[in-house]
Amino acid sequence: MTMPLLVLTFILLLATGVILLVATRLVRALRHTIELESRIARLQEGVNLLTDTAETGFRQVATEIERLSVRGGQPGPVTPSPPAVARPTAARLRAATRRGKTVKEIAATEQVSEGEVRLRLSLAAAGASGRTRATTEPDRASLRA
Repeated sequence: MTMPLLVLTFILLLATGVILLVATRLVRALRHTIELESRIARLQEGVNLLTDTAETGFRQVATEIERLSVRGGQPGPVTPSPPAVARPTAARLRAATRRGKTVKEIAATEQVSEGEVRLRLSLAAAGASGRTRATTEPDRASLRA
């Protein structure tokens, strides 16, 4: 009676060991799979960034080609527009705010982000006052000249 009990105990221990071995390998495979998925996600983010950058570059090249084709495609140096027509961006933005346009409308007109419009307006205001602007929010630090 003890011999069959000993054999059964041995088989039970062997089965438990095999199950533990298989479970360990499955956990390792799962960790490896998770690591690969995170790498693929980072790679996808990089490809998206490269795609966006390439699209922006192509859009700028197309805009430049259109500008040159309007000029007649004549070779030679690009002649700058007269200063009276092409004002600096900061001056155009200030003029637009004086006319009552919102930041969103200005950004759409200038084809820049709203954050850039806000930044340029705050820099123009700081330059006009001779110092940097102090923020009105108490939890943010202000820049002082």
